[in-house]
Amino acid sequence: MTSVRVVLTAGVAVFVLMVGGLVGGFSIWGGVQSAIELTRSAQNKQTAMLFDEVKTFVNNLENDIAIMANVLSQGQKNLNNQFVIDTLTPFASNKEHLKSITLVRKNRTNVWVGEWKGEITYEINTELDNESYEIAISGYPGDGSEGFDDVYIESSENRPLISYTKHFSGCCGAESGTLYLDMDLTTLSSIFSNNQKTYEHSVFVFDSSGAVIAHPSLIGENPWKQYRRLVRVADLNDPVASAIYTKIRGKGANFQDLEVQDEDWLVSVAVISEFFDRPWYVISVVPRSVVLGPMIDRALLVGIIGLFVLFVAVAIAWTMGRSISIPVSRLALAADAVRTLNIDMPAERASRFSELNSAEQAFRAMLTGLEVFIRYVPKNLVRRLIQLESKGRGVEAEEREVTILFTDIAGYTSISDGMEPKALAALLNNYFEVLVQPVTARGGTVDKFIGDALMAFWNAPDEQEDHADLALTAALEIQKVTQAFNNERMAKGEKPLVTRIGVHTGRVLVGNIGASERMNYTIVGDAVNTTARLEALGKDIGETLCISSDAREAARADYAWREVHRVTLRGRSQETQVYSID
Repeated sequence: MTSVRVVLTAGVAVFVLMVGGLVGGFSIWGGVQSAIELTRSAQNKQTAMLFDEVKTFVNNLENDIAIMANVLSQGQKNLNNQFVIDTLTPFASNKEHLKSITLVRKNRTNVWVGEWKGEITYEINTELDNESYEIAISGYPGDGSEGFDDVYIESSENRPLISYTKHFSGCCGAESGTLYLDMDLTTLSSIFSNNQKTYEHSVFVFDSSGAVIAHPSLIGENPWKQYRRLVRVADLNDPVASAIYTKIRGKGANFQDLEVQDEDWLVSVAVISEFFDRPWYVISVVPRSVVLGPMIDRALLVGIIGLFVLFVAVAIAWTMGRSISIPVSRLALAADAVRTLNIDMPAERASRFSELNSAEQAFRAMLTGLEVFIRYVPKNLVRRLIQLESKGRGVEAEEREVTILFTDIAGYTSISDGMEPKALAALLNNYFEVLVQPVTARGGTVDKFIGDALMAFWNAPDEQEDHADLALTAALEIQKVTQAFNNERMAKGEKPLVTRIGVHTGRVLVGNIGASERMNYTIVGDAVNTTARLEALGKDIGETLCISSDAREAARADYAWREVHRVTLRGRSQETQVYSID
């Protein structure tokens, strides 16, 4: 007999020699990808760091002004000028970003404390615009007028500022008022831009109107410089910043690459929208050429050569493979039946290749093992997963909305106490046989058995538009079949098994989860915990079927809904409405 090993060894040897030529190319390509990914990661960290700096700045500012408001509200009843000056001066002296603090009373009087020509000073009843007075007189804590205003140019000194408004109420008859904090934008820009290193890798900040908050060109700018108007992106002489601002205005901030003047740039954008009237955009940019250098041209050349070499190798391997394809086809036909878990032993036939004879014996041994194996796996699920793989769809972990059903036996401990292990196993097997049928009949996937509990889900691996209705009808059917099951038990003088059911719809991670030696097709996520907690809630409220409001909203059919409870489930911040079906 001709040894198949000789044929395969010759083919593999030629293939390996050719693939060796590709190693250099793949290494370069891998280096290119790694360089880009590392750069993007560094950019994301940089924008995230600046985002945290802004957030920390805002939090510190809010803490400071809260302390000021608290001291003033707890102080003297009439908020006399000297008390206000003594209270505000330490803050104005120790916060480099604060230009001034103004307290406005309800009677249109005010006290101004701030920096003037490098010294902390104060002024009684300084000139304010009518809008500031109107906000102070009519404002009160929590009225919606508090917080940051947009960037503007202060009229008296022509300096860019950001203002923060805070109302406070007096205690025990004390006078109430409003605090205005004015922050110097030039100083803030230097604080936010102090991590700039080179032009090639820069970070800048602007708001949705184009007003520049921070930019490398503003670092070290004279804090007393006067401006006729706000510095805008178009004033920076920075074509990259201008192009990014234009793209954000036109298409939003969800992009990572940009071409400017025939130069490709890697871009990272973070949006800060929760603190200011207009969103701030934190941008990190770096030229692609700085990251990749000459590797791009080298990678293209090696890629072309590699494709040619790969084509030659595949042609040789295909030609050599034909020499063994005919005797292998018989085993392939038998193996094809395994896709549907139909275990049929092929008739024995001798092959010209001794290795194929050995392979057939091993294949028969495998079928024998599979006969035992399929008793311990969900056959329908495995069969469907195999079908998906055969269609090229594969089984990859993904986030998907599913409807989950969780069951448990009420009082299982008292029922199982004293039972023989064999009797207990037989009871659970019979019980689960009853529960599984309504699930599988409606296209559900039985995930696992946990003691006396069953967990199943719908809408994976197959997409099911009516997955919520399938789960709910399965739950109702489980109630019917378990009732019949319990009637038989009671007729024999045995205790009924009361089944509690929880149903919830939510997004989970679904796919192959586990280790390389032990893998489960399962779901993980907060929705799983929520379903289990709904089922357990039934014990506390005396219900055997607890359905979340999410499952109700996902259902399409009409049911006799009945709200049974409202509860904040452990691990959730919002209240959950719980329903049952009559």
